[in-house]
Amino acid sequence: MTTSARPATPTRPGEVGLTSVTDVQDVVERARDRYLAAVVADTSGWSDGDRRRLEDLGFRGGDARGEAVRTLDLTIAEDGTPTRLLDNPALASLNSHHARFAERRGEVARYLPDVSVWTGVPARPTPQDWDDVRTLLGTGAVFGVGADAVLPDGWQTVESAGGVQLTGEAVPGAPDPEAVELTPEDVPEILGLIARTKPGPFLPRTIELGRYVGIRRDGRLVAMAGERLHPPGWTEISAVCTDERFRGQGFGRRLVLDVAYGIRQRGETPLMHAAAGNTGAIGLYQHLGFRLRERGAPLFVQVP
Repeated sequence: MTTSARPATPTRPGEVGLTSVTDVQDVVERARDRYLAAVVADTSGWSDGDRRRLEDLGFRGGDARGEAVRTLDLTIAEDGTPTRLLDNPALASLNSHHARFAERRGEVARYLPDVSVWTGVPARPTPQDWDDVRTLLGTGAVFGVGADAVLPDGWQTVESAGGVQLTGEAVPGAPDPEAVELTPEDVPEILGLIARTKPGPFLPRTIELGRYVGIRRDGRLVAMAGERLHPPGWTEISAVCTDERFRGQGFGRRLVLDVAYGIRQRGETPLMHAAAGNTGAIGLYQHLGFRLRERGAPLFVQVP
């Protein structure tokens, strides 16, 4: 006879609780498609056979929440590294640390329009997911999906300059004595710097996604960097830019290391994204210790 379990209370962002062994396969598959970090269950009162069934599926014990808790780690990528969440960092973020910024339709999620341009779509979109994308984003919107996604009839990919992803497992970072914390009051000045330097989209509420720092000269903001996407265990460093008149002084390098240090201090790992053609930035990040992560190039699709 199958027994039910008390759901283990998720304590880490991106965890989902399993309430019964009867629906374990469905819960696990949905959690994988949504890029959640783990499935947890409190197996107190379960039969030995049901507990072994979980263990056969890869659930492991030894959780600090008690001997009865079994956890299935969903972060492991095909190469064995704990980077699977980075295949879809937007959805992993919106289903964990950044859930409060999410606008949802079914399993599809996007950031609120004044926060970020990123949209997260499940790994294997269903017909319902595509309908939800259309409803959530509207005709003409462009968004990214995994390289293996099968597009419905009438949906087309659009040309993209492409991008790369870099991970900073070997980057300890270093605090910078000149880095100043930026606040929402600084947003008008930040938007001015973004407009001059064009590092990528920065919206009125993007600053709420994490810690942003800058360097000032004569009271004016001349360089900045900060935190954007936040999958469990990772934080993206973004908006790295320097006013043209102050380039060549190492401000970008210093601010990346400052932000990376803050990420490391809370036990997480920094990551970065860069346009594939921005070889200067990619070279700098690699010099700092970031490594290029191989993954299938995402498809960019326009809603018909």
